[in-house]
Amino acid sequence: MPKAQVGDISIYYEVKGSGYPLLMIMGLSFSLLDWEDVFIDELAKNYQVILFDNRDSGRTKSQSIDNYTTTDMANDAAGLLNALGIAQAHVFGVSMGGMIAQQFALKYATKLNKLILACTMAGGHCSDFIPDNQGNLLELLFPTSYLAISHNWEKAEVFFRKTSHYHSQEDGLTRQIQAHTTHDTCNLLQDIKASTLIITGDSDVVIPASNSIILNNRISGSQLKIIKQGGHGFIYSHTAEVAKLLTEFLA
Repeated sequence: MPKAQVGDISIYYEVKGSGYPLLMIMGLSFSLLDWEDVFIDELAKNYQVILFDNRDSGRTKSQSIDNYTTTDMANDAAGLLNALGIAQAHVFGVSMGGMIAQQFALKYATKLNKLILACTMAGGHCSDFIPDNQGNLLELLFPTSYLAISHNWEKAEVFFRKTSHYHSQEDGLTRQIQAHTTHDTCNLLQDIKASTLIITGDSDVVIPASNSIILNNRISGSQLKIIKQGGHGFIYSHTAEVAKLLTEFLA
C-alpha cells in the first residue's frame, strides 16, 4: 500500500490517471474510497488524480493524539505533494476538504493552480447557521426526491456500507470535528488569488448553499455553480454533471 511520511503521520494515498496533477481532499470522517470509482475514473481520463486519507481517516496513520486545525491538514496535503515530487497542482476539496483547500490556497499559493470548493463554507462569523446534523447518513447526504427512487437508496446504502469501515472513529473523529468547528477563513478569503470554482447543491441540509454564495462573494473572480436537486452528496448523485463542470473549468 503506497504511503508517504509527512511530519508525524504516514499518509495513505493512491494515484490514478495521467496528466496535470489534481489533488482531491475529502471531507469530515470519510476516506478516499468515498469519492467512488466512477467519478475518479472520469477525472483520470484527463488528469493525474491524487487521492489520500486525511489524518485520523482511512488508512492514514498518526501517532499524535493532539488536536489540530484545518491549516495543519493543509500542511499534510502540501507535504504529500512534496513527497510525490509535485511542485504544483489543481486542488479540489469537498465539505471539510473544502475548508482544508481554502487553507492550502492561502498558505501554499505557489503550489496551487486552480481551486475547486464543493459544498463547503468559510466558518466563523460569516457562515450561515448549520443545522444539527443528526440522523440517517443517507438522509443527510441526499434530498428526499433522490432517495424516493428505491434503486438510488439501495445503491447508496450498499456503497456506504462498504466504505464506512474506513470512516473516522472515536477519538480520531472527535479531533476531526474539532478541526471542522474551529475553521475560520472569513477575513482571509479575499487573499485567495487562484482561479476558483465553487459548487453547491440547492438542497444541501449539512452545509446550506448560502455558504457557497458567501464564498463566491468574498473570493474575487470566483465562479459559482448550483446543482439542482443536489444534497451534500451531490458528487455521488450527480456524478456526470459534476465531472463535466470540473473538466470544463480545469481545461
